[in-house]
Amino acid sequence: MGYKNKYDLYENQKRRWTQRKVKAILYKGGKCAVCGAEYDGTNGAIFDFHHINPEEKEFEWGKLRVRSWDSVKEELDKEICVCANCHRLVHSQRF
Repeated sequence: MGYKNKYDLYENQKRRWTQRKVKAILYKGGKCAVCGAEYDGTNGAIFDFHHINPEEKEFEWGKLRVRSWDSVKEELDKEICVCANCHRLVHSQRF
């Protein structure tokens, strides 16, 4: 698919990547595994994916969004979906 300009390309990438993240959130249950905050169709930006065992981490989300869905699912199976607040608490080791 050709694009008229870089703006069109970037807009298409943003749309695809947003759709991929929503698909990943829903694959992981559609809510924060810690506090239960639910995806409501507009708040996808608050969700992160946290590796349960960091030693099993193969890819960052930025790399996963351009891989095949099967590859993404394999990595997501090693992670939990958490809201940004809970993710910070998990990493602060106060949790």
